[in-house]
Amino acid sequence: MQGAALIGLVRLIELGYIDENDKIARYKDDIINIISRIYSRNIDKTIYLRYKLFYKLTKDRSAALYYLMKSLNIDNLHNLLINKNIEDILLIPGKYIYITTKFGKRRINIYATGDLVARFLSLAKAKGYRLLQSNPSFRYGLALGPLRLRISVDLPPIVSAPHIYIRVHRGVKTLNDLALDGFLNRDHIATIRREVFVNRRDLVVAGPPGSGKTTLLQAIDLELPHWLQRVYIDEADEFVDLPILNQIKINSLNKLKEIFTSMNRNIDLFIIGELQYPEHFEAYRSARSIGLQSFGTMHATDLEKAKKRLVEANIDLENIVIIQLKKKYKNKIIRYIDEIYVG
Repeated sequence: MQGAALIGLVRLIELGYIDENDKIARYKDDIINIISRIYSRNIDKTIYLRYKLFYKLTKDRSAALYYLMKSLNIDNLHNLLINKNIEDILLIPGKYIYITTKFGKRRINIYATGDLVARFLSLAKAKGYRLLQSNPSFRYGLALGPLRLRISVDLPPIVSAPHIYIRVHRGVKTLNDLALDGFLNRDHIATIRREVFVNRRDLVVAGPPGSGKTTLLQAIDLELPHWLQRVYIDEADEFVDLPILNQIKINSLNKLKEIFTSMNRNIDLFIIGELQYPEHFEAYRSARSIGLQSFGTMHATDLEKAKKRLVEANIDLENIVIIQLKKKYKNKIIRYIDEIYVG
């Protein structure tokens, strides 16, 4: 049985499929078990390879995602992640799971087990994060097939038990898509194209949590000339791999080092996931100082607070664009551009 499953796996790798009439097809479950034990040189490559093989075997994205999640022991969340209305998931061990949809937040009747929370901590370790009291809050990106997740982790002593916040990014929207959603208008698009694309000013997208900062940044990235060499540092997995774009993704804990390493790559654009801690601001400031067009996101509730935060981090407001986002609640969550500052 094991031998037949291995033959099936080899055939799957070589041909990209297994014919349903092939006798090997009867060993599908055994092939799935073997794929679940495949490891590559790092956790991101392992996840990518497993999903690719699961998809070849099943020809179904949802099924491939389920088997991938099962191989990582997080399949309890499969139904939540394939639900296109769910944007955020909060896991606290021993408590009910909370979800956020476009209609607001609510509790669901499913518990977050300690084992489930522990799996996300294990994934963090596999990506190089050290779970120490000196580092009780951090984030990492996770690519699961068609999904891009941002995992935010809070640990004791800042919380009584580990908290896992999962932000779900589903595909990429263009600026025109966002205009149709009411997120921005044609004047906003014209300003972005003129100041960021033509004048090549640096960019910070600011706003409260969940206001669409990464969504807008991805839309802007998508419209830039495809030949521009991009380097994404920190939470790089939030940005979808697109063959048409010239992309380098670096999931590195030493962001400043990667800035100076990038000088040897002849790159055109530097994108950092979020300006949060002093090292993030230092990396962003350093990238600008060596002439790299630099993009980033930042938490701020209004434009003046965003400007103040940048100035306090010794970031010059000259030649920079700050796009301030807002989020408000009515019968659903509404996200939109509030102001654009051009320095």
